[in-house]
Amino acid sequence: MKQPSICISPIDWGLGHATRCISLMKAFEKLGYHIYIATEGYHEAILKEAIPSATFLHLRGYRIKYAKIGFLLPIVLLLQVPQIIYSILHEYHWLKKTQKQFQFDIIISDNRFGFYHKQVPSVFITHQLNLQMHFKWVTRLFQKLVYAWLNRFTACWIPDIAGPDNLSGILSNPPHKPSIPLWYMGCLSRLIEVTNNSEVPSAHKANGNKPSNVFLGIVSGPEPQRTLLENLLWIAGNKLNLPFVVIAGTPNNKDAYQQTAQSFLYPHLAAPALVQAIQNAEYIICRGGYTTLMELIPFRKKLIFIPTPGQTEQMYLGKLWQEKNWALCYDQEKFNLKNALEEARQFNFKQPPFSEFSIEALETAVKQLTL
Repeated sequence: MKQPSICISPIDWGLGHATRCISLMKAFEKLGYHIYIATEGYHEAILKEAIPSATFLHLRGYRIKYAKIGFLLPIVLLLQVPQIIYSILHEYHWLKKTQKQFQFDIIISDNRFGFYHKQVPSVFITHQLNLQMHFKWVTRLFQKLVYAWLNRFTACWIPDIAGPDNLSGILSNPPHKPSIPLWYMGCLSRLIEVTNNSEVPSAHKANGNKPSNVFLGIVSGPEPQRTLLENLLWIAGNKLNLPFVVIAGTPNNKDAYQQTAQSFLYPHLAAPALVQAIQNAEYIICRGGYTTLMELIPFRKKLIFIPTPGQTEQMYLGKLWQEKNWALCYDQEKFNLKNALEEARQFNFKQPPFSEFSIEALETAVKQLTL
């Protein structure tokens, strides 16, 4: 009897789309599926480390570039629309050809609009049913276009909690929803499994020892903004002579390691080392990308966001989480590390809700794909 298989492909728009799929891939493995992963670059490096048993297929990413100046981002993205359309068409025809060779049982796309097959159950994963644009009329128009396109997929899986007690506000819980079947998956956090390892202290329990580092900087996202944030945190932290760690989010660049008397800059940390770095930090400073938020919630850390300039999703999440006292949020152009840490010491942080993704719910969702 042929082993069932899935082919999954996350968009290369920051590392979060890849890392949040790790829990899903491991769950499918436990259900007896062989995993095929279609990707390239940094995503391939991270996923090979996490899912070594998977078969990797090279698929060109969207390769989106950001602007150095936030208000120019819409223009820069607009100029890349032809490249995005090409990528969507390319992945659709690539999958159509590859399906003939491998005969996948399920197709899973994390925000890749062309990654579906007309004869195979195809799932679209997103937490952005209501992507926020700079103008409301553009937001409404884009939502209509996205919903029309989603009809090409069998179902949409949403890594969030349904209802008002959710993590991403109107992004994943808009008043008007798509007509295809929806499944709110809960939080996809690859680090939950790591914290259950006896060799790593539990992130759910209070640590009696004071964290050894003032902050951990988790850097991610497309260039050049990724490098700008890395430099911002590294230079400012060393000027203040603080003990801290920065993770650059460049797993293919092993030569990027740096060290000073009290600080460390790592290109990448595998999950167990990342868990320890999180637990050893008093504050976490990051972009506030949605996957990072899901992964950090169980650690009950004090969060400081610096959204990518011009990226409306992160700006919306930063505002939402600050309003709920789940995090502090700063504009990159106005960010001052010393002032942010002082304000964080006085801020009344509260814990966001957490609903864990489960293999039992996945099994039910998979059965519904074939009904």
